[in-house]
Amino acid sequence: MNGRDSGSERYLTQVARTNYSSLIDTWHAAGHTEHARACARLAVAQGVWTHPLQRDRDHLADLTADPLPDPSRFWFVDHLEQRFPEIQAEVRGVLAAPGNPVQPTVEDDWLLQAGSWRQAYLFRDGRWQEETCRHLPVTRAILAEIPEVTTFSPGVILVSRLTPGTRIMPHCGSTNAVLRIHLPITVPSGAWIRVADQTLTWQEGRCLIFDDSFEHEVGHEGTEDRVVLILDIAHPDLDPRHRERLLANRPSPEERILAFLRQRGIAQVSLRDGDVLLTPEPAMADLADRYLTSAGLAGAELDGDQVHWRPAPEPG
Repeated sequence: MNGRDSGSERYLTQVARTNYSSLIDTWHAAGHTEHARACARLAVAQGVWTHPLQRDRDHLADLTADPLPDPSRFWFVDHLEQRFPEIQAEVRGVLAAPGNPVQPTVEDDWLLQAGSWRQAYLFRDGRWQEETCRHLPVTRAILAEIPEVTTFSPGVILVSRLTPGTRIMPHCGSTNAVLRIHLPITVPSGAWIRVADQTLTWQEGRCLIFDDSFEHEVGHEGTEDRVVLILDIAHPDLDPRHRERLLANRPSPEERILAFLRQRGIAQVSLRDGDVLLTPEPAMADLADRYLTSAGLAGAELDGDQVHWRPAPEPG
């Protein structure tokens, strides 16, 4: 196969992965698990992926495929677990205070099937998020001692909070080049995570590491909020060349905003009196205008999987 043919194959594989991923996500979102699994098996049969439960779009074939790597491989796990009481006390204190930085997720809201999922980023896009870190100085100082989760991390650090009744649908991360760490802060009974074909429960203060390119989902059937500190690291098998590429390709805020707009068919974002306004593409804007006007509605709001329509005010 010449270089041109090889490039065409890679392009076709990427297109197939993107389209299969969208279809599988659609089936999962609708609750049709068997249809999603059938699509994944068909994709493997066609050579799109090698494992039906590992469906990343940017796949590096030479990396060890282990859904749940042994935490003892990583020096900083002991460091995190030894300093856990300080982290736990600070995070819990912040979450109990008014005006805490943990807000409803926006970028990942499409994964939420029920309940409430709130997040606060301490580190992303290769830099500390100062507004959040202002609330969590002790946690920031401890994490700053671990270059694997900051300087050399292609991912994020965030606090993730789930309310009882929350369900995050099965999904896969975008690449197998990144491993995800969960340091559980508060784990009530009834909270669980499935990674590939293993269902697990967290233990407060004990790191759980998983390859999120494998399918995973989260459920919370308890009675109190579940809180986890999430950290990303580069896969330990990643060679320096690929690691540098990952770090160089960390998306800027501008790139993430543009990706958000494109994925959702939004033509414009603007600020007005402190509010963020999103304008859909012309076809959707026209449809919304015609429907809302004819139905006597002023707008709509999403609340999980529910839609609340707002009636237009009475004239005069």
